[in-house]
Amino acid sequence: MYQFKRKTLTIMTNLVKTTINKSDLQIGMTVEWNGQLTTVGKENLKNTLHGVAFNGSAFPKEIVMVQFAVPTASGIVLR
Repeated sequence: MYQFKRKTLTIMTNLVKTTINKSDLQIGMTVEWNGQLTTVGKENLKNTLHGVAFNGSAFPKEIVMVQFAVPTASGIVLR
């Protein structure tokens, strides 16, 4: 007889998502882009005629910034 082990999906509950304008992006920020978490690098940001472009796209103008809530001795800190 075979026994199957089910892998459970772990959902991170320490994520804090905030919608910001692309013009407020800084290098090193973590953002959600096309459903995946991505770190903003120097090569990702470009100034174009339509404003700031992230990964070659100037639209949409808003993007979801992701921060992590980390418990410390002095309380919860967003990083």
